[in-house]
Amino acid sequence: MSSVLHGAAYLAGGICMFLYGASQSAEAFRSAFGTGFREGMSRFAQSKPRAIVLGAALAVAAQGSTVSTSLAISFVDVGMLTLAGSIAVMMGASIGGTFVTLLISLDIVSFSPLFFAASFVMTRLGRSWAERAGNVLRSISLILIGMFLMKLGVEPLRGNPSVHGAIALFAREPFQMFMAATLATAVLQSSASVMAIFVAIASGGGVPPEAAFPVVLGAHIGGTFTLLLAAAGGRRNARLLGAATFLYKLAGVAVFAPLVPLSSGMLARQGLSMPANIVLAQTSLAVFNAAIFYPWPQVLIRGGLFILRRIRGADLGTPLYLDDNLIEIPNLAVGLLSREMIRLANCIEALLQMLLCPESADGELKRLLPGGIIELTEACERYMRAIQPPSLAEDFDTAREYRKISFAMLSLRETSMTVRTMHRLMEKHGTGELADEMGMREWRGVSSFLMETVRNAFHAFSLGDADLASRTAGKEEEFEKMALLIRTRLLSGGVIRHESAELADFMTASGRMLQTALEVARGDVFVRSAWPDVEDQEGE
Repeated sequence: MSSVLHGAAYLAGGICMFLYGASQSAEAFRSAFGTGFREGMSRFAQSKPRAIVLGAALAVAAQGSTVSTSLAISFVDVGMLTLAGSIAVMMGASIGGTFVTLLISLDIVSFSPLFFAASFVMTRLGRSWAERAGNVLRSISLILIGMFLMKLGVEPLRGNPSVHGAIALFAREPFQMFMAATLATAVLQSSASVMAIFVAIASGGGVPPEAAFPVVLGAHIGGTFTLLLAAAGGRRNARLLGAATFLYKLAGVAVFAPLVPLSSGMLARQGLSMPANIVLAQTSLAVFNAAIFYPWPQVLIRGGLFILRRIRGADLGTPLYLDDNLIEIPNLAVGLLSREMIRLANCIEALLQMLLCPESADGELKRLLPGGIIELTEACERYMRAIQPPSLAEDFDTAREYRKISFAMLSLRETSMTVRTMHRLMEKHGTGELADEMGMREWRGVSSFLMETVRNAFHAFSLGDADLASRTAGKEEEFEKMALLIRTRLLSGGVIRHESAELADFMTASGRMLQTALEVARGDVFVRSAWPDVEDQEGE
C-alpha cells in the first residue's frame, strides 16, 4: 500500500475514532454524575462567572463541548438552571474547547494508548466508582487516540511532494481555507476534529501564519449548523438554547472578522510555531466572543426566539413574558407570570373551541396547540417555583398576589391536562361520531354551555373580576344534571355500545374541564377571603 493510501486510512480511522469518542464521552459523563453531583454543579453555576468556569472545565475534561451542551440542556429543562445560565455554560464550553487544540500542539496525544490501558484496568476493578471513572477515561482516551491516528495519517500525506504542494498552494488563499473549514465542520459536526487535522497538517510547515484565523473562523461558524439542527427538533429549551448559541457564534465571527488582518499581523510578528499560532487564534476568538455577549444573554435568548419562529413558525410553547433575570424581584416576576398564565389560558380556550367546533378550526394551529400547551404549562410551573415571594408582613400585596397565582396555576395545570385528554379522545373517535351518539341538539347544548362557562371562568381570572367568578357558582351542578340526563338515556337501551362508552368518557372529561376552569377563576375569591385587604378588615 502506498504511503498516501496508508495516511488516508489512518486519517479516516482517526476521524471516526474521534467522533465516536466524543459521543461516548457525553454518555459516560451523564452516567458518572449522580443526582447530588448534578445538583452541586447547578448550584455552582447560578452566577454567570461560575457558569462560564463550569462550562470550560467540562469541555476541558471531556475534550470537547458536547458534554457541556448536554448538561446545560438537561439543567435548563428541569429548572435547575436558567436559560441565561445555560448560555454562560455554553460560552465557557467554547473557551474550554480550545484545550483540545492545545493538546494536539503539545503532542500529549502520544500517551493516549496508556490512558486507554488505564481505563481498561479501572473498569475491571469491580467497584462502581472505579467503573464509572474508567468509562469516562475510556471515552477521553478514544478521543485522544483519534487525534493520534489523525496525526499519523497526516505525516505520509504531508511527506508526499504533490500533496504538500497542493496544501501550501491552497493555504495561501484565506477564503478557500475559511470555506474548507466551514464545510468540513458542518459535515463532521465537530470543530475539534477539524482543528486537530489542521494542527497536524500545519506542524510540518508549508502553511503560512495568515491561514490560522480563516480556519479558526470557519470551524467556529461551521459548528453552528449542528446547533441549527438542534434548534429544529427536540424539546423547547433544547431548541431555544441551540438557536441562541447559533446566534452567539455567528455574531461573534461577524464582529471579529474585520479584526483578522490586524490579529494575523500580530501573530506573525511573535515568531511562534504554526500550532501555537492556531491555539492562540482559536483562544482569542473564543474569549472575544464571550466578552461581547457576556453582559447580554437576554439578547441571545430573544434572538433565539426570533430564529425559532422562522424555522418552526409560531412556537406556542415559548414564553413571551417570563424573564429569568427578574425572578429575584417578586413584585415584577409575579406580574410577568400572571401575563404568561393568561396567555396559557387563552391557548387552552382556543384548543377547546376547535375541538367542540371543528368546522371553524385552523388546521396548523390545532396541530401546534397541544404540544405548545404542555411546554407553556411546564415553563409557568418552573417559573412559579423559582420565585421567592416575600412574607405577608414584608409585602402584603405581592405575597397575596403570589398565593393567588399559585392557587390558579395548580388548577390551570389540571385544566391543560384535561383538555389534552379531550383532544386525544376526540382525535381518535371524531367530533361527528360523538355528536351523532349524543344527538345533535344535545351536543350543541352541552358544547355551548361548556365553552361559555370555561370562557367566563378564564375571563374572570384574566380580569381579576371577583364578581364574574362568583357568578360561576352553581355551574358545576347544572352541568352534572345535563350529564346525568345523557348517561341515563345511554343506559336506557340496556346494551352499552362502544360509541356510548366513548361518549361517557367525553362527558367525564368535560365535567373535569369545567371544574378545573372554575377553580382557576375562584383563586382570587379564595385568597381574598383568606387574606382580606386592610380596608376590608377595618370595615369588619
